[in-house]
Amino acid sequence: MPMDIPAIAVVTFPAQTRLDDASLRKLLEEAGPEYVDIPGLRRKYFLSGDGVAGGVYEWDSRARAEEFYNDEWYKAAQKRFGAIPKVVLYDSPAIADGIRHKLEIYCP
Repeated sequence: MPMDIPAIAVVTFPAQTRLDDASLRKLLEEAGPEYVDIPGLRRKYFLSGDGVAGGVYEWDSRARAEEFYNDEWYKAAQKRFGAIPKVVLYDSPAIADGIRHKLEIYCP
C-alpha cells in the first residue's frame, strides 16, 4: 500500500486594508485556535500582504484537504471575509525540514 503524499494548499482572498499590528494579533488570537485540531492538518501559515490575505496549509494527504475545502467551507469563508477564497492544491512528494535537518520523501 503506497504512502499518502502530503498536500499543500495555498488559499488567498482579497483583503481590503492591511491591518495594524494590534488588529492583526487580535485576529490571529481569535482565529488561530480553530486550526489546531483539524484532522489531517499538519500546519497552517497565516498570510498577510498588500491587498491579499490567506494561508498556506500543510495536509497529511490530498484527500483530507479536499474533504476540508467543501461547499460549506467556501460559504463560511465568503461570509467571514466578504470574498470567495482561491484554493490551489499541490502534491508534496518530499519535504526538506530545516528545523529538524531532515528530508522526508513520500514517493513510493
